[in-house]
Amino acid sequence: MTHNQFSGGRAGHVIQADSIGRIDLTAPAAPLPEPDPDARRLAGLVGGQWRAEAAARGLFGPLPLPVPWRTEHRLADHPELAGDRPATVYTGPAEISEMFLALPERRLVVLGGAGSGKTSLAVLLLLRLIDRLGPEDPVPVLVPLVSWEPGKQPLREWLAERLTKDYPTVPVARLLAERRLLPVLDGFDELPPEHRADALRALNRSLAPGDPLILTSRAEEYRRAAGQSRVLHASAALRSRPIPAAGVGEALRHHAGPQQLARWQPVLDETARHPAGPVARALANPLLLSLAREVHGRPGADPADLLRFPDRESLTHHLLDRLVPTLAPHTARTLGGIAAHDEPDLAWWRLYWRLTRPVMARRWCRALAVLVFLAACAVIALVDRSAHPVPHAAATVTAGALLGLAGGGYESWARPQRPPRPVRSPRRRAARTAVLLLACPALLLAELPVRHWVPGSARPLAAVSTALLLGWFTALLLLAGRAWLRRTARAVSAERQSSPAAALRGGRRRALTAGAAVGWAWCVVLSTRPDPAPPWQALGAGLALAAAVVLAGQWGAYTLARLLLAAAGRIPLRYAAFLAEAHRLGLLRRAGSVYQFRHRSLRERLARSR
Repeated sequence: MTHNQFSGGRAGHVIQADSIGRIDLTAPAAPLPEPDPDARRLAGLVGGQWRAEAAARGLFGPLPLPVPWRTEHRLADHPELAGDRPATVYTGPAEISEMFLALPERRLVVLGGAGSGKTSLAVLLLLRLIDRLGPEDPVPVLVPLVSWEPGKQPLREWLAERLTKDYPTVPVARLLAERRLLPVLDGFDELPPEHRADALRALNRSLAPGDPLILTSRAEEYRRAAGQSRVLHASAALRSRPIPAAGVGEALRHHAGPQQLARWQPVLDETARHPAGPVARALANPLLLSLAREVHGRPGADPADLLRFPDRESLTHHLLDRLVPTLAPHTARTLGGIAAHDEPDLAWWRLYWRLTRPVMARRWCRALAVLVFLAACAVIALVDRSAHPVPHAAATVTAGALLGLAGGGYESWARPQRPPRPVRSPRRRAARTAVLLLACPALLLAELPVRHWVPGSARPLAAVSTALLLGWFTALLLLAGRAWLRRTARAVSAERQSSPAAALRGGRRRALTAGAAVGWAWCVVLSTRPDPAPPWQALGAGLALAAAVVLAGQWGAYTLARLLLAAAGRIPLRYAAFLAEAHRLGLLRRAGSVYQFRHRSLRERLARSR
């Protein structure tokens, strides 16, 4: 009897010829891949952030809205690229996540009308994918697409910059370069109409084989952009369908509860008798259904008022107009001003743009601002500090404030986070640290014999020493401040780290740390140079430079813009607290480190009615 044995190594197939007898196969199990610790930490942050946001939006109710989603072959790629799937209706994120994971390239376009639940589905799908994340699976991250300018910034560079703001303690640029992220790009239709076709071309150019992607958009806007370009390469498409009249009645009945069911009975009877009537057609939209439950489900409201509107459009306007007075009666005027003048992303680091947009939107004004700042620096350098310390300090602080307001802070000029360099050995790190600590003192000691033996070299060497000492102190303090910021940032909880409040606190810590480091270094330099300044003058110059550095940063620009806009009555003085309260009431939604209005239709209606 033939005895065949295979052991050790790996083999996809074992082929035996001639007679077949006993076969013993002994092969070691392939080791499981080790999960990336940064990817695991990012998954925890993303999951915590969006789980809290989904709860705030009411997406975890006992009976989720029964929104049906149907495969849309007309806006999908060729079947051999996207996967040849029959027309199917899906009713929840569990089924859609299974369908998504079975796609060849894992690319999905979620389409629908205004308020059809595209973003809600994206959030629930993201959470579903995080719950079943494997060691090698990419981490899904949801990013609003509205702030991307496809003609000015490549997609990956913009994505790295945006995710770095949302998750500052995670090397998202490295994870993006290593294809460990699954971008969920929300709101393709919110891009300007002239940029959508270019954005679709840029998306297709940036996608390599095996790169997953989820994109949400209104169907008509996506169809027009695809007609000028092409659909997303190798993508399947889903399109929302109206909620059936029976589903509308069931959702209203479960929301009301047994005690309030009598108040909603006229609406339930109307939707049952006339499933194609204006009320049933309007409430078949998930956004309008949720607005109806919030506006007319409160004590004192009469749900029967929904029956007095003759068509869907008038009922839609009624619900959008009544939402803010119902939830926050005293904020309607302020929210209307924010909706009319601010960008879709309510980012604290962009508040300066509301103040300087009329002037700085033109390129020649930006160039003029740079020239004015350079002229101010030249004036500061020429002023005699000993004779005019107060004008010098005032000019320094004013230059920093103008620079921050003109450009939005020096942090916005920095390039996005780069992939980290290979880890150096402990010996190389120790050598680099020793060079950094001892280089400047060694150079200062080396110049002493030169100053003694070379006549006339004291003044130029003093200038060189001052510059070296300033740079050395500044570098040491900034490195120590960066290490402190990273250590304190890691201590922030997962639910708070990706919030706008946490981003604002991080910007304040960065600004104060940089200002303190530069100001103290300049004070030390003025006090230790060959012709030292008086202590009070050195301290005043250090404080002035520290204030200029703080005001020239993003947090300084935000603080100045907030104070000026609040003095003009255009925003509340406690702007961040106002936005947080509007989010708690359900008028705003949170997307990473920025706020957005609950829906684009609400923002447009508030801006129009202001």
